[in-house]
Amino acid sequence: MCGIVALFSAKTPISESSLQLGMDCLKHRGPDGQKFWISPNKRVALGHRRLSIIDLIGGEQPMSNQDGSLHLIANNEFYDFERIQRDLKHRGYQLKTNCDSEIALHLYDEYGTQCLHHLRGEFAFVIWDQRNEVLFAARDRFGINTNSL
Repeated sequence: MCGIVALFSAKTPISESSLQLGMDCLKHRGPDGQKFWISPNKRVALGHRRLSIIDLIGGEQPMSNQDGSLHLIANNEFYDFERIQRDLKHRGYQLKTNCDSEIALHLYDEYGTQCLHHLRGEFAFVIWDQRNEVLFAARDRFGINTNSL
């Protein structure tokens, strides 16, 4: 399973080195790559250590929506994600990947925090909602991936 790191600071800018320290601690969780994103004001940082399972090439994280207002990191296995991908495409969402993680990003865009009612599986994820300045973190109901948060 992947490793995720989310940092939020109300006052002090987040340094890349602080984020990298957190990601280094999770190296064993994601041997297939790492990537991070820090907001322009340096108040939010998202880091991801990847274990590639689905969409080996296109599933890099953090990932963002079309206008860059939502950013996601996730450790997940979403059940029935292909059906949800089709539904999202029908509603006009342009998915950038074939990765199951991306559905959480667009379901949040569509339903806000109620996106959880549409997700089944084993998951932990964090979304930075730039429009509303909200850091939303969630996990599956049984806490299977709680060691990710």
